[in-house]
Amino acid sequence: MPTRPLHLMLIVAVAVPFIAAVAAGPASAGVAVQADIVQVIETSAFNPPSPDPSGVALRGGKIYVSDAEVEETKVWKKKNVFIVSRTGELLKTFATTRFSKEPAGLDATKKQLIFSDDDIDKIFFVRPGKDRRFGTRDDKVRSFGTRRFGCNDPEGVALGGGFLFISEGTDAKVFRLSPGRNGIFDGVGPKGDDRVRSFNTDTPALNQPNPEGIEYRPSSDTLFIVSNRQNWHVTETTIRGALVQTIEVTQNGDPLELHSPAGLAWGKASDSNAKHLYIVDRRVDNSADPDENDGILVEISF
Repeated sequence: MPTRPLHLMLIVAVAVPFIAAVAAGPASAGVAVQADIVQVIETSAFNPPSPDPSGVALRGGKIYVSDAEVEETKVWKKKNVFIVSRTGELLKTFATTRFSKEPAGLDATKKQLIFSDDDIDKIFFVRPGKDRRFGTRDDKVRSFGTRRFGCNDPEGVALGGGFLFISEGTDAKVFRLSPGRNGIFDGVGPKGDDRVRSFNTDTPALNQPNPEGIEYRPSSDTLFIVSNRQNWHVTETTIRGALVQTIEVTQNGDPLELHSPAGLAWGKASDSNAKHLYIVDRRVDNSADPDENDGILVEISF
């Protein structure tokens, strides 16, 4: 499939003084590279299973997977976050239902987990309490809403470079938040003082018409973006939306068509000290097939 030229449009998300649009760079920067599959982990085979994995993050040598749809399925066992070894062994599970039934996006740091909820349109920051375990009653949770700055469908979330990035599925945008004077991410006024910029990622621009997954790459200060409506590749951009490269996922040299890729994580490989990209694929949606249980986690190198 040919790579389309990049011509991002300038957008102002809403009439809030904290928000500005970001212009894209030149299209000539984009190149296409091929990625090879390292391993495929069937999240559907977990016990309990994750039929629709939507978020993924790397933390402390482990893989964290969130599932925003499992509570709507017949395999729901009151667990929607799955902690997995790098080789795919399910280690622990817990639930976010105390504050979110739709943990669509996920990112992690040493101290906290960050979730996006695309149902109530909020971002949650979760830290463990005295027991040092996630998913228990003493977790410390804070949040802010995204609707006030025009983000009405927060799908993916990524922290990096001093910014918080949110991919918005409905309007195909990426929002870049920087903290205000208080030094924390808390949304825009009246309660928050974050500064917000956005760039548009519609089909003519980056071939990502519904960006559900986003991840930050520290070494290059760039973003990975994936869309469940354009499932043959991952797009890498600058943090301002200029195309860097298109990454085509292949298996044995042939293109691999992911069905509904939803989340991304960048970090240490499962088999070496190299850096690999991890992608969760929801496959068939439960709204199309209420009996589906086919989620996967794919690790790729490029």
